[in-house]
Amino acid sequence: MQTSLTFQPPVVSRPAELPTIGCQRAAIAMGVFDGVHLGHQAILQQLTELAAQTKASPVALFFDPHPRTVLFPDRPQPLLTTVPYRERLLGAAGAAFLIRFPFDSELAALSPHAFLERYFLAPGLTVTGFCVGANWHFGCRNAGSAETLAEWALQHQAVTTAVQPLQRQDSLISSTRIRQAVASGDLDEAAAMLGRPFSLFGKVIRGHGVGSAVLQCPTANLAADNAILPPFGVYIATAQKGDQRFRGITYVGDAPTIRTEGKPQVLVELHLFDCQHDLYGQEILVEFRKFLRASQKFASPEALKKQIDSDIKTARSYEL
Repeated sequence: MQTSLTFQPPVVSRPAELPTIGCQRAAIAMGVFDGVHLGHQAILQQLTELAAQTKASPVALFFDPHPRTVLFPDRPQPLLTTVPYRERLLGAAGAAFLIRFPFDSELAALSPHAFLERYFLAPGLTVTGFCVGANWHFGCRNAGSAETLAEWALQHQAVTTAVQPLQRQDSLISSTRIRQAVASGDLDEAAAMLGRPFSLFGKVIRGHGVGSAVLQCPTANLAADNAILPPFGVYIATAQKGDQRFRGITYVGDAPTIRTEGKPQVLVELHLFDCQHDLYGQEILVEFRKFLRASQKFASPEALKKQIDSDIKTARSYEL
């Protein structure tokens, strides 16, 4: 899947707001869609076909924050994709409009029928159909299913497409399984289920300037709030800014050799080859291509610099 970072689909927070942005007829896919993995992409493919058949616009509705964060606040869910990245991925997969539906305890308490009746019978909006995963559940205590949705939709002259989940190696492709692969460092397995390299998308923020001043290796720090990270280490990476692509290396870790503060801060730092752009404040996509080495504490900044020079040499010779 090739991600377009230039297309940002229009976003609303409720179905009733769709007519205000030019969408009067909507076919709607629903889910959390964290990762927009191959299973999600199959749903979006079916959505575009359903929209064409019913002369409607394809709309992706995703819940934010992640329902688990609301239902289990003591166990926050790290995400594969931040909201801005997810929005672009959904647009690249075919969604013309997006509904970023706020998930809270009040919504979680609604029965499946109350949820559908309250939000999908809006003046000026015709919902022609729904597209969901066959195993999708919704409503209080997950009492609603794809079958529940299909029965309700039929009563309101709408159709429902339930898409069977995809499998890889005899197990279902899921966001949970991909998170586990990323956390364990199995980026090849994560990429196989995502349909693209595991990536982080965010704004470049200012760091402490140590990379340039001490190591003579200018780096850009990526803000990747609440995103799941691979194991600490150095990775061969590619980066995309708009339509421009760069090669480089990315470090994930707490910089044990050069950190000065007592409480370690986890960093995502990228050094891009042959990039003369000022990236501060810019949104950038970083794709993790190959693990090079684990993070470690060196005897001195000079020893670290020598290792970084070796990392860069290895990464430059790597065939993508």
